[in-house]
Amino acid sequence: MSLTQQSGRAQPPSLLIVDDSQAERDLTAFVLREAFPDASVRSAADPRLAMAMCEAERFDCVLTDYNMPETNGVTLAIELRTLCAYLPIILMTSVGDETLAAEALRAGVTDYLPKSRMTAESLQRTVDRSIQTCSQARLIDEQRGEIENFAYALAHDFKQPIRQIITFAQLISEEVHGDDRAVVQQHLTFLAAAASRLGKLVDVMSQYTLLNQPPDLAEVDLDRVLASLRASLAPYIAERGAKVTAPAHAPWVRGNETLMTQVLQNLIMNGLQYNRNPAPRIDVSFHRDGEHQIIAVRDNGIGIEPEYLTSIFKPLVRLHTSSEFPGSGLGLTLARKAVRAQQGDLWCESTPGEGSVFLIRIPRARDVQ
Repeated sequence: MSLTQQSGRAQPPSLLIVDDSQAERDLTAFVLREAFPDASVRSAADPRLAMAMCEAERFDCVLTDYNMPETNGVTLAIELRTLCAYLPIILMTSVGDETLAAEALRAGVTDYLPKSRMTAESLQRTVDRSIQTCSQARLIDEQRGEIENFAYALAHDFKQPIRQIITFAQLISEEVHGDDRAVVQQHLTFLAAAASRLGKLVDVMSQYTLLNQPPDLAEVDLDRVLASLRASLAPYIAERGAKVTAPAHAPWVRGNETLMTQVLQNLIMNGLQYNRNPAPRIDVSFHRDGEHQIIAVRDNGIGIEPEYLTSIFKPLVRLHTSSEFPGSGLGLTLARKAVRAQQGDLWCESTPGEGSVFLIRIPRARDVQ
Protein backbone atom coordinates (compact mmCIF):
# COMPACT_ATOMS: atom_id res chain seq x y z
CA MET A 1 0.00 0.00 0.00
CA SER A 2 1.34 3.42 -0.94
CA LEU A 3 1.95 6.29 1.49
CA THR A 4 -0.81 8.34 -0.12
CA GLN A 5 -3.25 5.51 0.67
CA GLN A 6 -1.90 4.90 4.18
CA SER A 7 -2.14 8.54 5.16
CA GLY A 8 -5.93 8.46 5.01
CA ARG A 9 -6.01 11.23 2.39
CA ALA A 10 -9.57 12.59 2.15
CA GLN A 11 -9.24 12.78 -1.65
CA PRO A 12 -7.07 10.89 -4.18
CA PRO A 13 -3.72 12.58 -4.93
CA SER A 14 -3.70 15.31 -7.56
CA LEU A 15 -0.69 14.99 -9.87
CA LEU A 16 0.61 17.27 -12.65
CA ILE A 17 2.82 16.15 -15.56
CA VAL A 18 4.85 18.81 -17.40
CA ASP A 19 6.36 17.68 -20.73
CA ASP A 20 6.44 19.20 -24.20
CA SER A 21 6.01 15.75 -25.78
CA GLN A 22 2.43 14.50 -26.07
CA ALA A 23 3.64 10.90 -26.28
CA GLU A 24 5.75 11.26 -23.12
CA ARG A 25 2.86 12.90 -21.26
CA ASP A 26 0.51 10.08 -22.24
CA LEU A 27 3.02 7.41 -21.24
CA THR A 28 3.73 9.03 -17.86
CA ALA A 29 0.00 9.47 -17.20
CA PHE A 30 -0.59 5.79 -18.04
CA VAL A 31 2.09 4.61 -15.62
CA LEU A 32 0.90 7.03 -12.91
CA ARG A 33 -2.64 5.66 -13.13
CA GLU A 34 -1.22 2.17 -12.68
CA ALA A 35 0.62 3.36 -9.57
CA PHE A 36 -2.29 5.45 -8.24
CA PRO A 37 -5.57 4.17 -9.73
CA ASP A 38 -7.72 6.84 -8.06
CA ALA A 39 -5.37 9.77 -8.72
CA SER A 40 -6.34 12.92 -10.58
CA VAL A 41 -3.69 13.20 -13.32
CA ARG A 42 -3.40 16.49 -15.22
CA SER A 43 -0.82 17.56 -17.78
CA ALA A 44 0.75 20.71 -19.23
CA ALA A 45 2.66 21.00 -22.49
CA ASP A 46 4.89 23.88 -21.37
CA PRO A 47 6.21 25.43 -18.13
CA ARG A 48 4.17 28.65 -18.44
CA LEU A 49 0.93 26.68 -18.50
CA ALA A 50 2.18 24.58 -15.58
CA MET A 51 2.87 27.72 -13.53
CA ALA A 52 -0.62 29.05 -14.28
CA MET A 53 -2.20 25.73 -13.28
CA CYS A 54 -0.24 25.62 -10.00
CA GLU A 55 -1.32 29.18 -9.22
CA ALA A 56 -4.96 28.28 -9.85
CA GLU A 57 -5.16 24.95 -8.01
CA ARG A 58 -3.34 22.72 -5.53
CA PHE A 59 -1.35 19.71 -6.71
CA ASP A 60 0.09 17.05 -4.42
CA CYS A 61 3.07 16.49 -6.72
CA VAL A 62 4.50 17.84 -10.00
CA LEU A 63 6.48 15.59 -12.36
CA THR A 64 8.41 17.62 -14.92
CA ASP A 65 10.58 16.81 -17.91
CA TYR A 66 14.05 18.36 -18.05
CA ASN A 67 14.45 19.26 -21.73
CA MET A 68 11.73 21.65 -22.96
CA PRO A 69 11.86 24.40 -25.61
CA GLU A 70 11.15 27.52 -23.52
CA THR A 71 12.90 26.51 -20.32
CA ASN A 72 14.13 23.39 -18.58
CA GLY A 73 12.73 21.46 -15.66
CA VAL A 74 15.29 22.82 -13.19
CA THR A 75 14.33 26.43 -13.96
CA LEU A 76 10.66 25.49 -13.65
CA ALA A 77 11.39 23.90 -10.27
CA ILE A 78 12.99 27.14 -9.04
CA GLU A 79 9.92 29.13 -10.12
CA LEU A 80 7.50 26.60 -8.63
CA ARG A 81 9.45 26.61 -5.37
CA THR A 82 8.94 30.39 -5.03
CA LEU A 83 5.23 29.85 -5.67
CA CYS A 84 4.82 26.95 -3.24
CA ALA A 85 7.70 26.25 -0.87
CA TYR A 86 6.59 22.70 -0.01
CA LEU A 87 5.35 21.42 -3.37
CA PRO A 88 6.85 17.99 -4.18
CA ILE A 89 8.65 18.26 -7.56
CA ILE A 90 10.10 15.25 -9.40
CA LEU A 91 12.47 15.80 -12.33
CA MET A 92 12.24 13.20 -15.13
CA THR A 93 14.69 13.05 -18.01
CA SER A 94 15.85 10.67 -20.69
CA VAL A 95 19.36 12.16 -20.66
CA GLY A 96 21.39 13.23 -17.66
CA ASP A 97 23.92 12.24 -15.11
CA GLU A 98 24.82 12.70 -11.44
CA THR A 99 25.86 16.31 -12.08
CA LEU A 100 22.39 17.15 -13.39
CA ALA A 101 20.76 15.34 -10.48
CA ALA A 102 22.86 17.32 -7.98
CA GLU A 103 22.04 20.60 -9.74
CA ALA A 104 18.34 19.74 -9.71
CA LEU A 105 18.29 18.93 -6.00
CA ARG A 106 20.12 22.18 -5.17
CA ALA A 107 17.54 24.08 -7.25
CA GLY A 108 14.65 22.73 -5.19
CA VAL A 109 13.70 19.50 -6.97
CA THR A 110 12.51 16.96 -4.40
CA ASP A 111 13.59 13.85 -6.29
CA TYR A 112 15.04 12.72 -9.62
CA LEU A 113 13.89 9.81 -11.81
CA PRO A 114 15.40 8.77 -15.17
CA LYS A 115 12.65 7.91 -17.67
CA SER A 116 14.46 4.69 -18.52
CA ARG A 117 13.73 3.46 -14.98
CA MET A 118 10.10 4.62 -14.89
CA THR A 119 7.74 1.84 -13.81
CA ALA A 120 4.53 1.89 -11.78
CA GLU A 121 6.49 0.70 -8.76
CA SER A 122 9.32 3.23 -9.11
CA LEU A 123 6.87 6.09 -9.72
CA GLN A 124 4.76 5.12 -6.74
CA ARG A 125 7.82 4.93 -4.52
CA THR A 126 9.25 8.25 -5.79
CA VAL A 127 5.96 10.16 -5.54
CA ASP A 128 5.24 8.80 -2.04
CA ARG A 129 8.77 9.62 -0.87
CA SER A 130 8.58 13.14 -2.31
CA ILE A 131 5.23 13.89 -0.68
CA GLN A 132 6.51 12.58 2.66
CA THR A 133 9.74 14.58 2.38
CA CYS A 134 7.93 17.85 1.67
CA SER A 135 5.35 17.19 4.36
CA GLN A 136 8.09 16.62 6.93
CA ALA A 137 9.96 19.74 5.76
CA ARG A 138 6.81 21.82 6.23
CA LEU A 139 6.25 20.38 9.72
CA ILE A 140 9.87 20.99 10.75
CA ASP A 141 9.79 24.60 9.51
CA GLU A 142 6.46 25.28 11.22
CA GLN A 143 7.73 23.84 14.49
CA ARG A 144 10.99 25.74 14.19
CA GLY A 145 9.15 29.03 13.65
CA GLU A 146 6.72 28.22 16.44
CA ILE A 147 9.53 27.39 18.86
CA GLU A 148 11.50 30.51 17.92
CA ASN A 149 8.46 32.75 18.48
CA PHE A 150 7.68 30.94 21.71
CA ALA A 151 11.26 31.24 22.97
CA TYR A 152 11.39 34.96 22.12
CA ALA A 153 8.08 35.70 23.85
CA LEU A 154 8.97 33.54 26.83
CA ALA A 155 12.35 35.22 27.24
CA HIS A 156 10.58 38.59 27.22
CA ASP A 157 8.17 37.45 29.94
CA PHE A 158 10.99 35.98 32.02
CA LYS A 159 12.66 39.37 32.28
CA GLN A 160 10.00 41.09 34.37
CA PRO A 161 9.91 38.65 37.32
CA ILE A 162 13.70 38.35 37.21
CA ARG A 163 14.06 42.14 37.44
CA GLN A 164 11.59 42.17 40.32
CA ILE A 165 13.45 39.45 42.17
CA ILE A 166 16.69 41.44 41.82
CA THR A 167 15.05 44.72 42.84
CA PHE A 168 13.30 43.39 45.94
CA ALA A 169 16.35 41.38 46.97
CA GLN A 170 18.33 44.64 46.93
CA LEU A 171 15.62 46.41 48.93
CA ILE A 172 15.57 43.63 51.51
CA SER A 173 19.33 43.86 51.79
CA GLU A 174 19.00 47.59 52.49
CA GLU A 175 16.24 47.12 55.05
CA VAL A 176 17.52 44.03 56.85
CA HIS A 177 19.57 46.11 59.29
CA GLY A 178 16.69 48.42 60.07
CA ASP A 179 13.80 48.02 62.47
CA ASP A 180 10.96 48.28 59.94
CA ARG A 181 10.04 44.61 59.71
CA ALA A 182 6.73 45.39 57.99
CA VAL A 183 8.59 46.87 55.02
CA VAL A 184 10.89 43.84 54.88
CA GLN A 185 7.86 41.52 54.99
CA GLN A 186 6.23 43.44 52.14
CA HIS A 187 9.39 43.11 50.05
CA LEU A 188 9.49 39.38 50.79
CA THR A 189 5.86 39.04 49.66
CA PHE A 190 6.62 40.76 46.36
CA LEU A 191 9.74 38.65 45.94
CA ALA A 192 7.78 35.41 46.51
CA ALA A 193 5.11 36.51 44.01
CA ALA A 194 7.72 37.26 41.35
CA ALA A 195 9.42 33.91 41.94
CA SER A 196 6.03 32.17 41.73
CA ARG A 197 5.29 33.76 38.36
CA LEU A 198 8.70 32.69 37.11
CA GLY A 199 8.04 29.13 38.30
CA LYS A 200 4.71 29.04 36.47
CA LEU A 201 6.38 30.18 33.27
CA VAL A 202 8.85 27.32 33.57
CA ASP A 203 5.94 24.89 34.16
CA VAL A 204 4.03 25.99 31.06
CA MET A 205 7.24 25.92 29.01
CA SER A 206 7.66 22.27 30.04
CA GLN A 207 4.06 21.47 29.12
CA TYR A 208 4.45 23.18 25.76
CA THR A 209 7.60 21.20 24.98
CA LEU A 210 6.11 17.87 26.07
CA LEU A 211 3.16 18.36 23.71
CA ASN A 212 5.55 18.00 20.77
CA GLN A 213 5.57 14.26 21.52
CA PRO A 214 2.64 12.27 20.04
CA PRO A 215 0.31 11.06 22.83
CA ASP A 216 -1.23 7.61 23.16
CA LEU A 217 -4.76 7.69 21.74
CA ALA A 218 -7.65 5.52 22.94
CA GLU A 219 -11.40 5.67 23.52
CA VAL A 220 -12.20 8.42 26.04
CA ASP A 221 -15.39 8.55 28.10
CA LEU A 222 -16.32 12.25 28.34
CA ASP A 223 -18.76 11.46 31.18
CA ARG A 224 -15.77 10.32 33.22
CA VAL A 225 -13.76 13.41 32.21
CA LEU A 226 -16.59 15.80 33.18
CA ALA A 227 -17.17 14.02 36.50
CA SER A 228 -13.49 14.46 37.33
CA LEU A 229 -13.64 18.15 36.42
CA ARG A 230 -16.79 18.78 38.49
CA ALA A 231 -14.98 17.38 41.54
CA SER A 232 -11.70 19.22 41.03
CA LEU A 233 -13.27 22.58 40.09
CA ALA A 234 -16.09 22.50 42.66
CA PRO A 235 -14.40 24.88 45.16
CA TYR A 236 -13.62 27.50 42.50
CA ILE A 237 -17.08 27.19 40.91
CA ALA A 238 -18.67 27.70 44.34
CA GLU A 239 -16.37 30.65 45.08
CA ARG A 240 -17.43 32.36 41.86
CA GLY A 241 -21.11 31.53 42.37
CA ALA A 242 -20.98 29.99 38.91
CA LYS A 243 -22.97 27.28 37.17
CA VAL A 244 -21.48 24.64 34.86
CA THR A 245 -23.93 22.51 32.87
CA ALA A 246 -23.54 19.51 30.57
CA PRO A 247 -25.88 16.84 29.13
CA ALA A 248 -26.70 13.85 31.36
CA HIS A 249 -24.83 11.54 29.00
CA ALA A 250 -21.72 12.60 27.10
CA PRO A 251 -20.33 10.76 24.06
CA TRP A 252 -17.10 8.82 23.75
CA VAL A 253 -14.30 10.23 21.60
CA ARG A 254 -10.93 9.01 20.40
CA GLY A 255 -8.18 10.93 22.13
CA ASN A 256 -6.12 11.02 25.29
CA GLU A 257 -8.00 11.23 28.59
CA THR A 258 -5.34 13.28 30.38
CA LEU A 259 -5.04 15.82 27.56
CA MET A 260 -8.82 16.04 27.10
CA THR A 261 -9.24 16.70 30.83
CA GLN A 262 -6.62 19.46 30.68
CA VAL A 263 -8.25 21.03 27.61
CA LEU A 264 -11.78 21.11 29.05
CA GLN A 265 -10.49 22.34 32.40
CA ASN A 266 -8.61 25.12 30.65
CA LEU A 267 -11.67 26.19 28.62
CA ILE A 268 -14.00 26.10 31.63
CA MET A 269 -11.55 28.07 33.78
CA ASN A 270 -11.00 30.50 30.90
CA GLY A 271 -14.76 31.12 30.68
CA LEU A 272 -14.98 31.74 34.43
CA GLN A 273 -11.89 33.93 34.73
CA TYR A 274 -12.64 36.23 31.79
CA ASN A 275 -16.12 36.87 33.11
CA ARG A 276 -17.60 39.92 34.83
CA ASN A 277 -21.14 38.55 34.84
CA PRO A 278 -22.62 38.41 38.39
CA ALA A 279 -23.81 34.88 37.59
CA PRO A 280 -21.02 33.21 35.54
CA ARG A 281 -22.22 30.28 33.46
CA ILE A 282 -20.50 27.60 31.40
CA ASP A 283 -22.57 25.31 29.14
CA VAL A 284 -20.90 22.22 27.64
CA SER A 285 -22.72 20.60 24.72
CA PHE A 286 -22.07 18.01 22.03
CA HIS A 287 -23.15 17.23 18.49
CA ARG A 288 -21.98 14.77 15.88
CA ASP A 289 -20.23 15.90 12.71
CA GLY A 290 -19.79 12.80 10.53
CA GLU A 291 -16.97 10.76 12.00
CA HIS A 292 -16.10 13.58 14.40
CA GLN A 293 -17.59 14.93 17.60
CA ILE A 294 -18.02 18.65 18.21
CA ILE A 295 -17.63 19.72 21.84
CA ALA A 296 -18.85 23.26 22.53
CA VAL A 297 -17.85 25.13 25.71
CA ARG A 298 -19.96 28.28 25.89
CA ASP A 299 -19.59 31.06 28.47
CA ASN A 300 -21.35 34.35 29.28
CA GLY A 301 -18.07 36.22 29.81
CA ILE A 302 -16.59 39.37 28.36
CA GLY A 303 -16.26 38.02 24.81
CA ILE A 304 -13.51 38.62 22.27
CA GLU A 305 -13.29 41.13 19.43
CA PRO A 306 -13.37 39.42 15.97
CA GLU A 307 -9.87 40.59 15.01
CA TYR A 308 -8.38 38.73 18.01
CA LEU A 309 -10.08 35.34 17.50
CA THR A 310 -6.98 33.92 15.82
CA SER A 311 -4.26 35.61 17.86
CA ILE A 312 -5.63 34.35 21.21
CA PHE A 313 -4.12 30.94 20.39
CA LYS A 314 -0.61 32.32 19.84
CA PRO A 315 1.99 31.82 22.62
CA LEU A 316 1.98 34.44 25.39
CA VAL A 317 -0.54 36.71 23.66
CA ARG A 318 -2.63 38.54 26.25
CA LEU A 319 -5.52 40.90 25.47
CA HIS A 320 -5.65 42.21 29.04
CA THR A 321 -3.15 43.09 31.75
CA SER A 322 -2.37 40.60 34.50
CA SER A 323 -3.96 42.96 37.01
CA GLU A 324 -7.28 42.69 35.14
CA PHE A 325 -7.19 38.95 34.52
CA PRO A 326 -4.36 36.75 35.86
CA GLY A 327 -2.81 34.06 33.67
CA SER A 328 0.31 32.98 31.80
CA GLY A 329 -0.89 33.79 28.28
CA LEU A 330 -0.28 30.16 27.28
CA GLY A 331 -3.53 28.50 28.34
CA LEU A 332 -5.28 28.60 24.97
CA THR A 333 -2.02 27.87 23.13
CA LEU A 334 -1.57 24.68 25.15
CA ALA A 335 -5.26 23.77 24.74
CA ARG A 336 -5.14 23.99 20.94
CA LYS A 337 -1.80 22.16 20.83
CA ALA A 338 -3.25 19.39 23.01
CA VAL A 339 -6.35 19.06 20.80
CA ARG A 340 -4.27 18.93 17.62
CA ALA A 341 -2.05 16.29 19.23
CA GLN A 342 -5.27 14.23 19.43
CA GLN A 343 -5.88 14.74 15.67
CA GLY A 344 -8.55 17.38 16.31
CA ASP A 345 -8.87 21.14 16.17
CA LEU A 346 -9.95 24.01 18.42
CA TRP A 347 -11.35 27.41 17.46
CA CYS A 348 -13.46 30.18 18.97
CA GLU A 349 -16.58 32.14 18.06
CA SER A 350 -17.46 35.15 20.16
CA THR A 351 -19.66 38.19 20.62
CA PRO A 352 -18.00 40.98 22.65
CA GLY A 353 -19.95 41.69 25.81
CA GLU A 354 -22.05 38.53 25.49
CA GLY A 355 -19.61 35.65 25.70
CA SER A 356 -17.64 33.10 23.72
CA VAL A 357 -17.96 29.53 22.56
CA PHE A 358 -14.86 27.37 22.14
CA LEU A 359 -15.39 24.49 19.73
CA ILE A 360 -13.40 21.25 19.74
CA ARG A 361 -13.62 18.93 16.73
CA ILE A 362 -12.20 15.51 17.55
CA PRO A 363 -12.63 11.98 16.11
CA ARG A 364 -15.46 9.91 17.53
CA ALA A 365 -14.60 6.69 19.36
CA ARG A 366 -14.21 3.72 17.01
CA ASP A 367 -15.44 0.91 19.23
CA VAL A 368 -17.92 2.67 21.52
CA GLN A 369 -21.19 4.19 20.26
